[in-house]
Amino acid sequence: MNFNNNVSLNLLNKSLDGLWLRQQITMENIANFSTPGYKSKFVDFESILKSNLHNTEKTSEANNQIKSSNILIEENNDQSLRLDGNNVDLEKENLQLAKTQLQYMYTVTEMNSYFSKLKSVISEGKK
Repeated sequence: MNFNNNVSLNLLNKSLDGLWLRQQITMENIANFSTPGYKSKFVDFESILKSNLHNTEKTSEANNQIKSSNILIEENNDQSLRLDGNNVDLEKENLQLAKTQLQYMYTVTEMNSYFSKLKSVISEGKK
């Protein structure tokens, strides 16, 4: 079995990459809460994956689209309500961090479940 051609596994892997980066960027935003002029950043990968996979019909196309999807880090241009120009909303960032951690744990659980099922099938096949 070629794991590089498994759409589910590739999608889970790309999701883990995106969620890991989102967690890092969110922690960077929280760390820079007191930095004058700092503009918060955010990570987008779901919308890119969704648009790339929207018109794919074959498994090989889907795998190529997943692998070639970029994970973007963008600066948040929201207006700052603070005099120092910093636009980090600490409450929003903490909520984002908690959400991202839950999504990451769920995705790891899904990946573990995939490999447990695969191991079970292989074990049954050896009998």
